[in-house]
Amino acid sequence: MARQVEIAPGIVHTYAGGGVWASCRGRPLSMRADSAAWYSERDKVDFIGRVHFRDSTTTLASRTATYFPRDERLEAYGDVRLLNLETGSQLDGPALIYWREAPGVRDTAEMLATRRPTVRYRSAGDTAAEPYVIVGQQVRLRGADRTWAGGNVTVERSDFASRADSAELDLAAGRGAFRGHAEVQGRGENQYTLAGRTIVFRLEGNKLRWVQANGAGDATSKDWRLRADTIAFDIVNEQIERGTAWGDSSRPNALSQRHTMRADSVALDTPGQRLEELRGYGQAVATAARDSLDGEPDWVAGDSLVARFDSTSAGERIVTSLEARGRARAYYRVYEADGVTLAGINYSRGRHIVAAFDERGVQRVRVVGEGDGVYLEPIPKRP
Repeated sequence: MARQVEIAPGIVHTYAGGGVWASCRGRPLSMRADSAAWYSERDKVDFIGRVHFRDSTTTLASRTATYFPRDERLEAYGDVRLLNLETGSQLDGPALIYWREAPGVRDTAEMLATRRPTVRYRSAGDTAAEPYVIVGQQVRLRGADRTWAGGNVTVERSDFASRADSAELDLAAGRGAFRGHAEVQGRGENQYTLAGRTIVFRLEGNKLRWVQANGAGDATSKDWRLRADTIAFDIVNEQIERGTAWGDSSRPNALSQRHTMRADSVALDTPGQRLEELRGYGQAVATAARDSLDGEPDWVAGDSLVARFDSTSAGERIVTSLEARGRARAYYRVYEADGVTLAGINYSRGRHIVAAFDERGVQRVRVVGEGDGVYLEPIPKRP
């Protein structure tokens, strides 16, 4: 049932109810709804009740919608669900504006969803891949491979979860960014967390392969923690394989279960996300965790440091050797066989120092080449 009213010469309003179906001549576009109203002077059609829209690339359902033919724009409200027929991406939310791709109007389709939509986002290059689940106060999509989100954003998949003030994802280029209070958590067998003001990342085969935190970087894993202005990791099989850290405003600080290393820059090797080697460059110093408040903790320093790790019988990753080169120094306490009674304090200097450790701490220190040092024994107690 339809009714047409001429409001003024050349201005017509058309109303239809009882189930409406409409299509555009010469274009693969159709719409269905319980009722509709066409306003010629406004170049718009209102669709009300159980709206269904379809074109060559998209289907959409909502409670209400308004279509603007000349601008090729569709505004949908209420329980909106949009499906991209080419990629399988799906959007659910309260409100959506869809700018259709159309010759002479725009060469690429765009969408803007507001009021915290959820997008299950797939790449046009791999429609069978697991989707990225994106949630934000607003999400904008352009074409089949680019999206932006803002307002308490989360992006999740089975291999990682992230959150930030805003996010950008370009699946065609294999890259993206999280900006503002950014955090990425690995969900593999060995979990990790990377936080920073901004996090940028790269994808290969639709998998996370490289990630870098810029500004107040903070990374944690089972065996270590790393803090620096900038932290970058290579990801292999959903685990951190290796990393680097550097900065201007603060020196990188790497913390293992028993030692802390500071340097101008730090690199670590973590195959299978097990800490094997930690390297510091530029005024590097490694300090043992203090087992008491008495005296200075043991330390090794040099222009560069290499710390190597292995597992104890209990599965703890500990330093097994520390190698210092260039203005190398070592300060450590020597204990009697009981491991409690202090036998002396050793301070050594040289171009190259190698310190060996076991579960109890420093076992021996070797100065390679020329060197000197001081050994101090405790003052005997008076009778």
